[in-house]
Amino acid sequence: MKHIGHKQINLLAIVGLLVIGSMAWQTHALRRLAPATPAVLVTVDFGRVFNSLEERSYEQERAQATINKIDEELVKRRKHIEDYEQELELYQAGSDKWDKLIRQQQLELMEYESLSEYRNMRASREESKGLRRIYKNIRKASAELAKQNGWDYIFINDLIAPLPEGDDVDMDSVISARRMLYANTNMDVTDALVEFMNASFDEMAVR
Repeated sequence: MKHIGHKQINLLAIVGLLVIGSMAWQTHALRRLAPATPAVLVTVDFGRVFNSLEERSYEQERAQATINKIDEELVKRRKHIEDYEQELELYQAGSDKWDKLIRQQQLELMEYESLSEYRNMRASREESKGLRRIYKNIRKASAELAKQNGWDYIFINDLIAPLPEGDDVDMDSVISARRMLYANTNMDVTDALVEFMNASFDEMAVR
């Protein structure tokens, strides 16, 4: 009798574990199938954001100031190179003095061309650095604004740019680059983002 009772206890224990396991699995399954809170999605016109930022104007002015200094130096050097022509007229072509002036002019012309190439490279680099800083700040401001307003995602509305016209357009690439098929204009937060960023930039400028 004791042996039979022990078996019954084991059987009850196994059944109990199966019941508990089944309940736990059902609870987990229901939790997975439970409807999630709808995500809040908003969009921005990235081009309008970018071109409306006071920071963008500031970056352009700062980059231009650097390039202007190089341009001023180029103007001085160009004038000095041109001045050689008047001095060369004072000496006979082929004379030692004439040959020396020609060599100096050619050397300065090479330096001028090198500085001109550097000027273009520097302009491109300054533009790239400014764009990188602005883009990082747009992402940072977007995150802060999203937290304040309970937005889960901020998408760039690529529907704003129209599809290119013409039959020679690689439409496969154009369409593949698009990510949106429809965007509710009521969910556009471009103005809010621009206002938020400009206000923050003005506050930093005051400091």
